Amino acid sequence: MDEQMQAHEWIARCSARLHAQWPRLQRAQRDEMAKELWGDQRWQHSEPELAVVAWLSQGIPAPVGSER
Repeated sequence: MDEQMQAHEWIARCSARLHAQWPRLQRAQRDEMAKELWGDQRWQHSEPELAVVAWLSQGIPAPVGSER
């Protein structure tokens, strides 16, 4: 399998796992997040489903200025 096909499959599987976690998130948003995760080399070497779980376990950072 060539690298382009690997990226496509990885992103599709990652997006599917994101859908399992966030079913109300629009597909375009899930696909974009999956592409961003693929772009980060630390996730590329993991199975996409495991990468999503690891990424989610880090928590979602609060927007700047929202601290109290």
